[in-house]
Amino acid sequence: MTDGPFKNLKLDSRSKRFAEAVQTDAVDHETRCALANDAILRGILRETQALIRALRAYGQDGQLDLDPKASIKAIFDACPKSEFGDHLQREIGLRLHEGEVSQAAIDNGLGAALESGIGELRTRTHEACLEAHQSGEMRKDQFDRFVEGSNQALQGIDRNRILEALKEGNRGAFKEDVKKKEGLDEGPKL
Repeated sequence: MTDGPFKNLKLDSRSKRFAEAVQTDAVDHETRCALANDAILRGILRETQALIRALRAYGQDGQLDLDPKASIKAIFDACPKSEFGDHLQREIGLRLHEGEVSQAAIDNGLGAALESGIGELRTRTHEACLEAHQSGEMRKDQFDRFVEGSNQALQGIDRNRILEALKEGNRGAFKEDVKKKEGLDEGPKL
């Protein structure tokens, strides 16, 4: 596969690989979904692995905390800021305000923040392709095909597997799924 119109997209390597995959018929739907899963997981962990680990450790501590909001805020303050971290902080804060216990607020907040992460991948890739189209690097039919293919792939996101991988800090959770297939027997389904 050549880089073609995707060569200069302003995306990280995993997101670019996903964008390239949705444009070609040589990549099946399952592989496109796996590439999306991998891009989302790695993007989130790259920015917030230490934060998620610290939150999980706090939530699993089991000790009674008289002010869990302050303790969780201190964890966020001690970690580098990120877009996903901001979403996560809002989601956890909302759940604590509604009376959820710390562990449930962290787990449920992580799930809600993941939805924001999925939306951000969609927006980032669509914006990058739109920019490539507007600069003349990508034809209209390529852009339209990308939008349709990426929307279909993102509907197949495996949220449960991503959440488990986030909790475990497992960056390689989709390694085998995104591995390049070799040989005729491992190509896309016809």
